[in-house]
Amino acid sequence: MKEFRRYILPALSLLFFVAAFVLEHRNIYHQPEKKIIHNFQQTFLEQEKKLAEYLDEAEKKLTQNQPSENYASTFADLNKLFENDGLGFVIFSEQKMVYWSSNGFSFPNLLTKLSVGNGLLTLPNGIFAAQKRIVGNHQLIGLIHVKTNYSYENQFLENKFIAPFKLPAQFRITAEKSKNAYEIQDSANLYLFSVIPGGKIQVGEPQFYTTAFLYLLGLTFLLLVVYRRIKDYHEENFLAKMLVLTVVLFVIYWIHVLFGLPAILDHLEIFSAKYYAISKMLPSLGDFFLITVLIFFWSLVFIREFELKGKYRKAMVIPSFVFVGALYQIVGLMIGNLIRNSSITYKLNRITDIDQFSVSSYLAIAMLLFSVFLINLKIIEKTEKLINKRTFLNIHLIALPISLLLCILFHTSEFYLLALFLAVNLLQNQIKKLHISGFSLSYSILFISLFSVTSLVVVYKTVEQRDIQIQKLMAVNLSSEQDPVAEVFLANMQNQFNVDSIIPRLLNPPYKELENYLTSNYFDGYFRKYDIQFTFCAGNDSVLIQPENVSEPCFPYFDKMIEVSGTKVPGSSFYYMNNMDGRVSYFGKIHYPLVDDSKGFSLFIELIAKKVSEGIGFPELLMDRTLIKPFRYKYLSYAKYFDEELVSRSGEYTYNYYLQSYYIGNSDTEFELRKFDGYDHVIYRFDSKNYIIVSKRSLIFTDYLISFPYIFVFYFVFVLTIGLIGNPQFRKLIIPHDLRFRIQAAIISVVLVSLLFVAAGTIYYNLQEYQKRHRHDLQDKMRSISEEITNRLINVSSITPELQQWLFRELYKLSNIFRTDINIYDVKGELLASSRPEIFRKGITSERMNAEAFYELSEKYQLNFFHPEKIGNLSYLSAYEPILNNRGDYLGYLNLPYFTREDELKQGISTFIVAFINLYLLLFLASVIVAVFLSNKITLPLSLIREKLKGIQLGKKNEQINYQAEDEIGALVREYNHKVDELAESAELLARSERESAWREMAKQVAHEIKNPLTPMKLNIQYLQRAKAEGREHYDDYFERVTQNLIEQIDTLSGIATEFSNFAQIPKAKNEVFDLIEVLKNVCELFVPNQNLHFSFKMNDLKEVSIFADKEQLSRAFLNLIKNSIQAIPAEINGEIRIEVAKDDSVARISIGDNGSGISEEALEHLFQPNFTTKTSGMGLGLSIVKNIVSNFGGKLWYTTQIGEGTTFYIEIPVFKNGKNLK
Repeated sequence: MKEFRRYILPALSLLFFVAAFVLEHRNIYHQPEKKIIHNFQQTFLEQEKKLAEYLDEAEKKLTQNQPSENYASTFADLNKLFENDGLGFVIFSEQKMVYWSSNGFSFPNLLTKLSVGNGLLTLPNGIFAAQKRIVGNHQLIGLIHVKTNYSYENQFLENKFIAPFKLPAQFRITAEKSKNAYEIQDSANLYLFSVIPGGKIQVGEPQFYTTAFLYLLGLTFLLLVVYRRIKDYHEENFLAKMLVLTVVLFVIYWIHVLFGLPAILDHLEIFSAKYYAISKMLPSLGDFFLITVLIFFWSLVFIREFELKGKYRKAMVIPSFVFVGALYQIVGLMIGNLIRNSSITYKLNRITDIDQFSVSSYLAIAMLLFSVFLINLKIIEKTEKLINKRTFLNIHLIALPISLLLCILFHTSEFYLLALFLAVNLLQNQIKKLHISGFSLSYSILFISLFSVTSLVVVYKTVEQRDIQIQKLMAVNLSSEQDPVAEVFLANMQNQFNVDSIIPRLLNPPYKELENYLTSNYFDGYFRKYDIQFTFCAGNDSVLIQPENVSEPCFPYFDKMIEVSGTKVPGSSFYYMNNMDGRVSYFGKIHYPLVDDSKGFSLFIELIAKKVSEGIGFPELLMDRTLIKPFRYKYLSYAKYFDEELVSRSGEYTYNYYLQSYYIGNSDTEFELRKFDGYDHVIYRFDSKNYIIVSKRSLIFTDYLISFPYIFVFYFVFVLTIGLIGNPQFRKLIIPHDLRFRIQAAIISVVLVSLLFVAAGTIYYNLQEYQKRHRHDLQDKMRSISEEITNRLINVSSITPELQQWLFRELYKLSNIFRTDINIYDVKGELLASSRPEIFRKGITSERMNAEAFYELSEKYQLNFFHPEKIGNLSYLSAYEPILNNRGDYLGYLNLPYFTREDELKQGISTFIVAFINLYLLLFLASVIVAVFLSNKITLPLSLIREKLKGIQLGKKNEQINYQAEDEIGALVREYNHKVDELAESAELLARSERESAWREMAKQVAHEIKNPLTPMKLNIQYLQRAKAEGREHYDDYFERVTQNLIEQIDTLSGIATEFSNFAQIPKAKNEVFDLIEVLKNVCELFVPNQNLHFSFKMNDLKEVSIFADKEQLSRAFLNLIKNSIQAIPAEINGEIRIEVAKDDSVARISIGDNGSGISEEALEHLFQPNFTTKTSGMGLGLSIVKNIVSNFGGKLWYTTQIGEGTTFYIEIPVFKNGKNLK
C-alpha cells in the first residue's frame, strides 16, 4: 500500500501533463477547420431558411397589397430583425430605395448592382450573403450579415463574424474559389462563396486556458513530488535541502523560458509583452506570475523544514532575522519592478479600470508578501526560546518608529517593507499579551490589515513614481508638435485628390466655390481643430506677406518655406512645418498642370492648430486603434504654452491662460515637479519660449480609504483559500462555532443582506433617474437646436442645394455650441447634412435614417422619438424630431445621435456606481467592526462565567461575578453566584468529611502498622517470662535476643511515627539560594557504588543553576524519586537511571527516569494518594511528600510512564536571578 501511495503524485502529475499536451497539440497543430466550417455551413443554411421565410411573406405583401408610399408601415415588423438575427431587407421601386429595415447596410448604389438570385455582397461596413427577387416593378433583397468589414478597427469597430457563425476573426471570405478555401453552398447546393482559414490558432481563448490550467495542475503535483523526495532525506541538513529545491525550481523556470514550454502559453494574452516585460528571463506578466508561484511553494517548503538545532543554534538567530529582513527587501524590489515595467492599472479607487491582468498582478503581490510573512513567522517561532524577549522588544520599539519616520521622509518601498518586517516581529512577539490566539479570526484580521495597508502604500507610491515618468514621456511627445492622426488623414486625402475630377473644373477665379468645396468635402471633421488658409497660385502670381506687407513670387516663396521648415508627411503632398510656436501646423502643395501655362496651377493649403481649440472633439469611433491615445494617458491633462500664453490644452484640469500665473522661474531645469490645486504637475521646458504642463490628480487619503476594503477582502479571500486548501484544521481556527461567532455572523448577515437590497434598489433608482436626466438633457438640446434650424427654415417650402450647404456649416456651429452631433434627413429618410459627415463617408453606417425612427415619424407622425441605437460595439441614445415650416409641411427630420458624449455618460454612470459601491463597502466594514464590538459586549458576561467556571476548584475560595443588569444574563449570573455559595458550603462539608475519612483511614493504617510489631513483642515478653519462671538455661542469651528484637520493633514503631509526623506537617522550609546541579550530584553519589545500576547524568552544558528553596527538603525529594526508580527496576535486568537538567529563561526542568516495569493503569489514579503504595512495606507517603515539597517551592511535578519500558518523573522549579524567582 505504501508503495502504491508513493507513486500517486508522480502518476497524477504525468496524467495532467499528458492531457495538457494532447489538448495543446490538437489546438495548435491539428486545427479543427473542417468541424468549424461544417458548423458554419449548417448555421448559414438555418439563416438562409429564416431569410427565405421572411422574403416569402414580404413578397406576398408586395403582390397582394401593392403599397404606394407606406412601405415603412407595411414592413415595420422587419425592422428589428437585423439587430436581433442579423437579417436585413431592402426594397427598390424603379431603381429607388423605398424601404430598408436598417441603416446598417442601406447603400443604394451598391445594392442595385446585385444580380437576381443568391450572391455575396461586400459593403463598406460588412460582408453579406444576399438573395434578390423581382416582384413586379419591385426588387426585394434579403441579406444575411456574415461578417463586419470596417476599413479600420478600434474598441467599437471590430472586424469579426456575427455571433451565430462563431468563426475566428482571422478567417476571410472571398467570392472566388481558392485552393486552400472551403466552399459554402446555399440550400440548392449551389456555390456562394469561400471561407479561407487564417491565423495560426482557430480555437477560442477559453480552450487555451483549459490547457494551461491542466499544465498548472501537472506542475503542482510535480512540485509535490519534488517536496516529497526532499523530505525523504532525513539526514540531510536544512540548507542542503533548500539549495537543492532552489536549483530544481530554477531549472523548471529556465526550461520554460529557454524552450518556450509549454507552447500554449505563447497564445495567452497574459504571456504577451503587452502588459509587462523587462528581460528575456522576465518577458511577460505570466512569467512573473509563474515565478511568484514557485517562490510561494519555496516558502511553504521552508516553513515545514526549517529547524534550529545543534550547539550553534543561538548563533544562527541573528543571521536568520537578517535573512528574512533581506527577503522583505527583495519582495519590495520585485513589486517595484512589476509596477514600473507594466502598463497595468493598480488604482483600486478606479475599480472600473481593474481587469484580469490587474487581479493577476495583485495575486502575485499577495503571494510574494505572504511568502515572506510565513517565513518570518517560522523564524520567530523557532527562535522564541533562544532570544531575550525584553531585549528583542526594546530593539523593535526603537527601530520601528525610526523606520516609520524614514517612510515619511523618503516614501520608498524599502523603508515601508522594513517597517512591515519590524511590525510583524513586534506584534508576533506580543501577540499573547493581546489575548489573541494564533491563526484565529482576530489574528488573521490583524495581520491582513497590516499587510493591506503596507502593500497599498507601497503600490500607490510606486505607481506615483511611474506616473511621473509617464507624464514626462507625454510632455516630450507633445513637444514634437506633430499630429499622427492628422498625418494619416492627410495621406488618405492625397489619394482622393488624385482621382477628384471636380477640383480641376473649379480652378477659376475668385476660387470661392473651390474653397467651399475643399472645406466641406476634405477639411471638415477632424480638421475643424485647425485654422485653414487656402492660397491659389498660377504662373507668375505673387503672394502678399503680412505683417511686413511685402509681395513675394508665389512659387519660390512657398518652395523656400517648405525647404527651410518642412518635413514631408509620407504618402502625401503635405509637410509638417516645424515652426516651434507651440501650435501644430502642416503645409500642403497640390499641383495641377495647365495647357496654357508651363508652371501650371498650385493649390497651397496651410493648416495651423487653433489656439485653445474648442468643440466636442473627434470621437474615438472614427479613429483607428493605433491612433488612439494609450490607456496610460487616459487621466492626464496637458497644456502647451508659447511665449507664456496658452496655445492648446486638453483634459479635465482647467489651466490659466498666462504661464506666469504659475510663478515658474527662469530655471534651466528641463523638468520641474509641482503640486497645486490637488494635481501633480510636470512642467517641461524645451526652449526659452515653449513650455508643456502635464497634470494628473493627486492621490489623497480618501483614495487610500476607498481602496483599503478591496485589497483587504482580496487578501482575506487569498489567505482563507490557501488555509483551507493547505490545512484542513485551519477551518476550525478561522471559523469558530461558539456563540460569539454566531452572533457576529447573524448581525453581519442581516446587515449585508439589508445593504445589498438597499444598494441594489438605490443604484437601480439612481440609474433610472440618471437615464431620465440624460434623456431630458437630450430633449432640451433637441428643442434648442430645433428652434435654431426651424427659425431659418420656417418660410422654406423645400431644401435647396444652397440651403444644404448652409446646413452643413450651421450644424457644425451648433454642434460645438451644444456639444453634440447633429444629422438632418429629408422626408424620404436620406441624409441632407451632418455635423459629423465622416461617419457616413467612411461607410460605418449608411446615409439612410434609422428604419424604426423613420416609421415612427413618417407613418405615426410622432413629434419626437428616442431610440437606442448601435454602431459596432457602441450603444447610444438617439433622438429624432420632424422639421416643419410655417405651413406645417415636413421639410425633414432632425437627429441627435449622442455617441460622441456616450463615453462621458458611461463614465458618469460608472463613477456613480463605483462611488456608491465604495460607500457601501466602507459601511459594511464599519458594520462588521460594530458587530464584533457588540458581540463581544453581549458575550462578555458569558465569557466571564466561562472563565470563572474554568477556575472553580474545591477547597478554594471561588469568586462571584459582579453583574447588575436585570436581564437573562443577569439571571444566569445570579444563579451562578448562588451555586458558588452552595458549592463553597458543600466543599467545606466535603473537605471536613474527607479529612475525617482520611484520618480514620490513616488511624486504621497506623493501628495496623503498630499492631504488627506489638504482637511479636508480646510473644517475646511472654516467652521471656516463662523462661525465667522455669529457670531455663541460657536465660541471659534468651534475654539478650528478646531485648534485641524488642528494640528493632520499637525502632519500627518509631519510624512509623516519624513518617506519619512528616506527612502530617512538613517542617517549615528554610529557603536559601543554592546550586541545583551540586545538590543533584551529591544525591546521585549516594547510589553510584551500586554495581547493578548505570547512572546517566545530562547537564546540557549547564554549569550552575541557582534556585531559592529548602536544600534539605529538595534533597529528600530527589532521594525519594531516585530510590523509587531503583526499586521499580526488576532484579533480572540491568538497571538504568537517567537524570537530566534543562533550563530556559524562567524555570529549571529536572527529569528522573528509569527502565523499570512502569506504572499500571490501576495505580495511576492513586499514585499521589498518601496511603497508597505498590510496595510490600512502607506507608506510601513518599510521593505525596515529594509533591508537597515541590509545590511549596512554586514548582510542578508530573510523570510519563509506559508499561515494560519505565517511568520518568519531571520536576519544574523557578530559577532565581537578580534577587527574585523569574517565574
